[in-house]
Amino acid sequence: MSADWDEVKRLAADFQRAQLSSTIQKLSERNCIEIVKKLIELKLIEVIFTTDGKEYLTPSRLLKEIKDELIVHGGRINLVDLAQIIGVDYSHVETKANEFLNSESNTWMVLGQLITSDYLDHLAEEVNEKLHQVGEITIAEITKLYDLPGDFLTEVIHNRLGTIVHGQADTNDSRTFFTDSYVSQHTARIRGALSAITRPMPLSSIINHFKFPEKLFYCVVEDLIKEGRLAGSISGGRSERAIYVPDIYAKSQNEYIDSFFKQNGYLEYDAVARLGILDPKTYLKKKFKELTYFNSCCVGQNILSQIEAAIDEALNTKTWVDILSLLPSVFTQEDIQGIIATVTKSIAKQGSVVHVYCDTIVVSDEFIKSCQQSFEPLMTNKAKDDIANKPHLFTTPQNVQSAQAKKGTPPSKGRQEFKEDKKKKGSSGGKSGSGTGSQGRETKTKNVKRKYFTEKKTDDYGSDEETESQSKPQKLDLEFLSASEVEKHVKSLEQFRDCPDELITDIAVEIHRPLKKKYQEVAKALFESTSAGSSRRKQHADYQNNFTTLLSHILMFEKATELFSEDVCAQLLKHLLKTLCSDLVNMIVNYLAQEHGVAAVQSETSFTIEQRLKIINKFSEDIRQPLIKLHNSLNAKNLEDFHPAVETVLGAGICDMIVRKPDKKKERLVLANHRQSLLTQLSEASEPALCLHVAVLLIFQTHTHNMLHASGKFVPHIIVYLQRQVPFEVYELLATYQELVIKKLTPSDDEEEKKTIETTLVEKMSKIKEVAVTYKKSSISETDPSVH
Repeated sequence: MSADWDEVKRLAADFQRAQLSSTIQKLSERNCIEIVKKLIELKLIEVIFTTDGKEYLTPSRLLKEIKDELIVHGGRINLVDLAQIIGVDYSHVETKANEFLNSESNTWMVLGQLITSDYLDHLAEEVNEKLHQVGEITIAEITKLYDLPGDFLTEVIHNRLGTIVHGQADTNDSRTFFTDSYVSQHTARIRGALSAITRPMPLSSIINHFKFPEKLFYCVVEDLIKEGRLAGSISGGRSERAIYVPDIYAKSQNEYIDSFFKQNGYLEYDAVARLGILDPKTYLKKKFKELTYFNSCCVGQNILSQIEAAIDEALNTKTWVDILSLLPSVFTQEDIQGIIATVTKSIAKQGSVVHVYCDTIVVSDEFIKSCQQSFEPLMTNKAKDDIANKPHLFTTPQNVQSAQAKKGTPPSKGRQEFKEDKKKKGSSGGKSGSGTGSQGRETKTKNVKRKYFTEKKTDDYGSDEETESQSKPQKLDLEFLSASEVEKHVKSLEQFRDCPDELITDIAVEIHRPLKKKYQEVAKALFESTSAGSSRRKQHADYQNNFTTLLSHILMFEKATELFSEDVCAQLLKHLLKTLCSDLVNMIVNYLAQEHGVAAVQSETSFTIEQRLKIINKFSEDIRQPLIKLHNSLNAKNLEDFHPAVETVLGAGICDMIVRKPDKKKERLVLANHRQSLLTQLSEASEPALCLHVAVLLIFQTHTHNMLHASGKFVPHIIVYLQRQVPFEVYELLATYQELVIKKLTPSDDEEEKKTIETTLVEKMSKIKEVAVTYKKSSISETDPSVH
């Protein structure tokens, strides 16, 4: 033993000696870092640096640290906090946390937090404890307590419902939970409260009075009613207006409503509401399927049949009936109007026409027509007086029948007759001839005329436009009788003796405009049958023919400009606007000035721009504005604004002209006439410049079949265009002659050279005329090098 003890003492002395002695070889911190770095580069070890860079962790150590911290924090920890606690970068923690989630099925990542099932079980225990304390809890309350998503908590609680959480979820709201005792307690209270009710009671009042939980209340009441434990029903759903109606009260309600309807044939919504029904209209619609519902009441078929019979009697006797006197006093104006509209709709299907005045008085169409016919003798007498005493009122362009002046329109059928035919066609289904005013209604289709006038126009200035122009009402500045005079005459009629004053006033107001319109037609027909009317028609026809001819030439000249380049085309269009288009505008302004007597008649060619504008400003607003647009369109670069502007001015309402676009046959005739005109000018031309100008236009028309309106300055452009279109010898002749004309017009001091040029021009003039007259379009030789 002593030997062993001595050995121990000796070893202890050696250990102490070793501790006190200094080491011969020692690794510095720098060496250790380099060794670890080298091992990492050789991928012999895998470590993770801490955020301070002084420590290393292996991946397994990091995973262990995460698990330990998750346990230490009770099964829930935020990854940001976890990275700060361990002291490593967040990305490493996030990566390891995802690996951990893949290996652990009882752990979840929620809003950047690791949560274990143990934590969720503990959460469910706390929820269950709180639920049993208050009897009711919602996911919203749990979300505020634990700061977790509502959907996640809903799934957690439902998975543990019946095990950890002892309670039940609301059948209509899965985010609300009750204890069984809580549900049973309130079910008994609700059943007792509603069983004691004997009259309709708003559910909101019951909830507020007894402090029932609202969500549970509706579910319990619906279940009790389904099970038959409550004798009643809920009206209004789950809204604030919902009421509980006991069956005993509903029975008495139904008996009262059935009895009242059987005796009176109608039901008033306010009376039904006084019985405690909050939505009477919906209630009645469910109870009665055959009633007609209006603003404040609903009526049965018996009342509608009585009203229909009264209106039929008024139609048969050609009189009127006041519906207000046939209905109970509780009916409002809106109800009466609805009843009249419903009844007259069925009458209209039978082909009858009625009018409604003063909102409640139904008048037959024959009654109105007989009233209008009583004015016809007055119209004829007054028309004769106006023609004799006020002939200037008939000189407006609207009173001239352009349909007779237009070629192809039968003279036996004027515009007015055509318009009346159209009106008859539109009214064949029962439309009243008297029209409707602001206070009357018709029962047949009201939109026949409106639909007709909005038909799409065709492109040929033809049937559709002409028909529309002819069917529009003609305007004359003629007054028949004032509204008060019309009313006075209506009161004097025998059939209006028993009518209320309001009805007479409304009828007088409504027929005043149609009477004025009809009187203007009668006066116009009488005027046109006189010599003055015939003279006006002839003048109108002459102007219309001139407008048509000039506009056709403009359209054909415009077509020819498209063959040139953009800059030349623009110059030609501008020239066309300054010449022929300006001439047309001057003719239109002069014609309107004559018709309206705003200025003295003068030659259109003598108009200056200022004079034209001065005359335009003298017209009334409805004529001046379209003329201003037409006047301004002459300053444009093309004819895009000119065409719609001239159509508006020439159309019905201003000039009342029907101008057709030329068809192919007429175009050929215009081309032939224009060619003949050029040939005449060419034969009479003695000046070289004029001869060349006319010859070039003639060759251009012969080759392109398009007539061109161009001044002398465009001759070089036309010759350039013809260079690749005509044979080389023709082009060479024109180009040479053009050079000689330019030299002649250029000032020069050499008199001998001038004489030589003039002699050459005179000698070649006959050749130019011959080529222009005899030229025919032919293909250019592909082998002629001078053309290429």
